[in-house]
Amino acid sequence: MKLETLEQGNYYHIFNRGINSETIFKNEGNKTYFLGLMKKHLEGNTSILSYCLMDNHFHFLLKINSEGKTANQSISNLFNAYAKAFNKQQNRTGSLFEKHFRRKKIADENYLKNLILYIHKNPENHNVVKHFKDYKFSSYESYFFNNVSLISNEKSYVLELFDDLDNFEYVHTLDLQGFENLAGPETITSQKQGNNTNKKTSPNLLGLEDLVGFSNTKKIQLKTSMKDKFYQYIQNLQDRITSKLETIDGKAKFQEDIWKRPEGGGGRTRVIENGNVFEKGGVNISGVHGKLPDTMQKYFGVEDADFFACGLSLVLHPKNPMAPTVHANWRYFEMYDKDGKIVDQWFGGGQDLTPYYLFDEDAKHFHQTCKTACDKHNPEFYPKYKARCDEYFYNAHRNEGRGLGGLFFDYCKATDDMTMENWYNFVTEVGDSFLEAYVPIIEKRKDLPFTKAQRDWQEIRRGRYVEFNLVHDKGTLFGLKTNGRIESILMSLPPHVQWVYNHHPEAGSEEERLLEVLKNPVDWLK
Repeated sequence: MKLETLEQGNYYHIFNRGINSETIFKNEGNKTYFLGLMKKHLEGNTSILSYCLMDNHFHFLLKINSEGKTANQSISNLFNAYAKAFNKQQNRTGSLFEKHFRRKKIADENYLKNLILYIHKNPENHNVVKHFKDYKFSSYESYFFNNVSLISNEKSYVLELFDDLDNFEYVHTLDLQGFENLAGPETITSQKQGNNTNKKTSPNLLGLEDLVGFSNTKKIQLKTSMKDKFYQYIQNLQDRITSKLETIDGKAKFQEDIWKRPEGGGGRTRVIENGNVFEKGGVNISGVHGKLPDTMQKYFGVEDADFFACGLSLVLHPKNPMAPTVHANWRYFEMYDKDGKIVDQWFGGGQDLTPYYLFDEDAKHFHQTCKTACDKHNPEFYPKYKARCDEYFYNAHRNEGRGLGGLFFDYCKATDDMTMENWYNFVTEVGDSFLEAYVPIIEKRKDLPFTKAQRDWQEIRRGRYVEFNLVHDKGTLFGLKTNGRIESILMSLPPHVQWVYNHHPEAGSEEERLLEVLKNPVDWLK
């Protein structure tokens, strides 16, 4: 039998049972241990929408976040780790599960919703409990509490599918439509309820391919939550950017580091160092969630709130002083109430250029690319977000800009004129423009000759860059206050920096010219 290939960005029903229908969970301790392994192996590469563990089988509903082979290996690693521990505990050998875990791609929203109900009601269907709500080892109860759980990352999306938490609870009391008559009955021994063991003819665990009631259902594009859609985008954008930068460098490759945040979520850090072109750089993505820390609750003026935040952040420090440092960030944020409903959401981001020696044509090219991206959505965006960038990336204690600016936008929320979908299209337009904005500049400047004195100037100016990031930058402060990963947060700092006491460049020099330009914002497109 040919198994269906897992595809990134799609939803799948994953299910399996013990070999020869043997028991795979002997006690509650086994199930608790298995749930811990689910978090360890599945989080990041997949998102869990629902699950249920029975004595001799299980059901998951997963969204595949990573490349198919990677996700498939994560799921296999979960089963292998559990089987090894179970066999050791039970003093047994051999296979524990049927050879291949079964998977079914979900391409219909109605099917998806009914599958969630089917998984949650499985214990009641098998006479394990009188009421499925009483069963401890399904995801149903997690939807009613605000604590971090296996389904936290998809909770808001699922509740949106059912309109709200009240309707989610109500439809679970209804009879399933289409899941009563599966491909064939299978007689199994139900799990013990008190001192009684009953037999019941139940839906075939390996059915679900031929469901009554869905043969005439129109197949539609499955609704994707905004956070999933944007996280998928930044994953793909990271791949595009790092691939192009490796080609430009010709020597160094990005080192990838996948990390997890204990409170929920994680990220994928990619760092390049000691290359032909890039002395240091990072292109990082993250998606974190959980309880909003007290310091951030005070900042936003909320109480008892959960959050989700994801984004791509990059900084590139070239070796050559003639080549500018560049920074970019595109991000999305959601905040939830105690019922898991979205109470606020917004986009933010931008991109900016920090040269050490000023080439006017580079500044004009960078800003023209930014303007072109903005004008496709609103002609007022470029002047508005250019001005905000000049204002934000300003070292007030030095009375100078960090660089030549670009774009900066934040708290981009739905309005009468702009929906969240409109903002998504705008932010991704800017993200897609990054390589067009920066690559021609770095290719033109990376091989220019330079002196030791010019290298010293580059390192002195890098010191100003560090000062801004550690004193003023909101992204750095947010990461530090939400227990972000320190290595990824401080990735933006250059490897070699100088602080020279009371340093002033020579009068009439190119170095002095740069400082004069940084004192006041310039309209580069006049």
